[in-house]
Amino acid sequence: MLSARAILGQYPNAFTHVSGDLECQASHCRSADEARVGSLVFVSRTEHLAAVLACQPAIVVVDAAVTPSVPMSTDFPCCFLQAVHVRAAMGLLLQHFDGKAERFSQWGDQHPTAVVHGSAVIGRRVLLGPYCVIGARTVIGDDCRVGAHTVIENDALIGEGTTLHPHVFIGARCELGARCEIHPHSTVGSDGFAYSRDANGKPVKIAQVGIVKIGDDVEIGGNCSIDRATLTATMIRSGSKLDNLCHIAHNCDLGENGFYTAGFMMAGSTRIGKNFMTGGNSVVAGHLTIADNVELAGRSTVTNDVKEGGQYGGYPLQPLRDALKTLVSLGKLNEMRKKLNALAKR
Repeated sequence: MLSARAILGQYPNAFTHVSGDLECQASHCRSADEARVGSLVFVSRTEHLAAVLACQPAIVVVDAAVTPSVPMSTDFPCCFLQAVHVRAAMGLLLQHFDGKAERFSQWGDQHPTAVVHGSAVIGRRVLLGPYCVIGARTVIGDDCRVGAHTVIENDALIGEGTTLHPHVFIGARCELGARCEIHPHSTVGSDGFAYSRDANGKPVKIAQVGIVKIGDDVEIGGNCSIDRATLTATMIRSGSKLDNLCHIAHNCDLGENGFYTAGFMMAGSTRIGKNFMTGGNSVVAGHLTIADNVELAGRSTVTNDVKEGGQYGGYPLQPLRDALKTLVSLGKLNEMRKKLNALAKR
């Protein structure tokens, strides 16, 4: 249960009381078209308000544009709060309803099947799920949660408040910052793809003795793979968010606060600046440098350095406006070819 008064107390700068009883409590959160009695509902459009109120929600969070239409009182217990930004408000409040903490706490502090090396250092209030494995000399900070069947190899460092979902792999000596979250089936610290050939042309593996360093407040989706460096460190800097199915190759350096959507792939030894954003299925080649504040359209391919911030797209990569014009032209190639052939015959 979450009360309106608790919301204002915890987030005083994000919400304003508009009307209604601050003692109202919501037991669940619903979308505007699925509101129920006792719901917390976000309303960003005035035309949705009447339908929401007909369902008698407990707490309604409204955008500033909706506020003038909010009734001063209702015939059922309800509290209206105004959010500075409704989407940001969702980020603050939905975490109270996701049940994530209970998924880990249901097993107690440490499930009896968890395997923890005697030299590992486990912080306070750490939750260890069934069959997880904690290697020698690993250090796990306070308030971390480790899911079932997750493996943390020797000498790893896990910052406080970090959540590792079931079936996550953290390789030896890799370092995770505070308040990170890694979703199921992701791998941090697998070997980079590095080979040479011997005199007979047979591939010879080059051992990867570096690590992966992840900053604070990084989130990594499911089924991602982040390779350890050959000698130094693959870096994912603070605030970065990786969607599902991303691949980060060895020796790469991802700047602060980037957004990497599903299917993003990059080759080794590339450096990406801060505030990067990409659409899905984009590809970045190896040994490149990408400037700060670059945005890529979906399915873009980067094969050369990007020296200035801005919006880009396509393959070969172009400024986005030019890339869209190229895309439109490609759809007309058959028509253009027919016209050109007709002109040539004339």
